Amino acid sequence: MRIDPVFIEGKRKYIFCSDEHGLRVLSSVFEHVKKEKSAYEWYHFSAEKRELLEEFLSKQKMGTFLYVVLPYSELHIVQTIAAHIGFSSDEAQFIEYSEKWISIFCCRCHELNRAEEQQTELTCHQCELKLEVSDHYSELHHAFLGYPAKS
Repeated sequence: MRIDPVFIEGKRKYIFCSDEHGLRVLSSVFEHVKKEKSAYEWYHFSAEKRELLEEFLSKQKMGTFLYVVLPYSELHIVQTIAAHIGFSSDEAQFIEYSEKWISIFCCRCHELNRAEEQQTELTCHQCELKLEVSDHYSELHHAFLGYPAKS
């Protein structure tokens, strides 16, 4: 379920961070910002430019509002960067598209596995151990812990 972006009035500047698909999602807000003649920038997000995003966002002044529309797999990375820089939940809107998935940390080989959000068991792609997805989340690995499944 996707949430549509909402225009937030009265900001000094607006930053749009997205890929091409995300820009289409943001089009109504983007048009509103242009109509109001507000200052804005669009940061075209790509895997190659991920490293430059932190520097770009850290140069923004107070009063900047951040709109981010990216695939679920990339959104968490940008949320973490924005929070580290100091963007609060009142200064940003994060919208994901595509299927949600979670990372599972294998207790045997320490490899990260990708699983659908509702999945409760999977086989590690590295060591082939059958894992049960726990509700324990590791901030260090940004993943749920996978323990040996009971046979």
